[in-house]
Amino acid sequence: MTIDFYAGMVPTADDFADLVASYVTQSVAATRISTVTVADSAIICPVDGLTEINLSARWTSLGGGIRWCWRYTGTVALTSRDILSAGQTVSANTGTAAIRDIRLRQIATINEEQLVTHFDNAATQLIQERLIVSGGGEVVFQFAQNTSNANATTLASGSFATVQKLRQL
Repeated sequence: MTIDFYAGMVPTADDFADLVASYVTQSVAATRISTVTVADSAIICPVDGLTEINLSARWTSLGGGIRWCWRYTGTVALTSRDILSAGQTVSANTGTAAIRDIRLRQIATINEEQLVTHFDNAATQLIQERLIVSGGGEVVFQFAQNTSNANATTLASGSFATVQKLRQL
């Protein structure tokens, strides 16, 4: 983002703060056991005007897979939601999901749930999303198990989102 200044204008501290992306992190791993009802994570992104949110969430599953979406407060409105995540393609031969199937999707709503069934105990998977939102309030990443299972689905510590204020031209 740039700040356009003209002769005689004095930039404010807020003008300079808007140039810097914020960083919101999941500092402690969060687990969901035997539930498919999404709940808040610690990734809570403030929105004040046109804002870009980039999520990088790492997760593991011991049997339940993952279901995720976003919750918002205030007057937040979604302009764009782009998702790049592990695909949920089922192999015709084995009936198991293939992690190599990656998909890029554009979603129309902020609270539309996405899901991936369990397919690998040993690997950490990645969800990447980019949201463009406007208005004011907060946007909160939520997750749960895709299929209720006694073994945990875990959102890893260190999962994060960057938040950058944008300027519309």
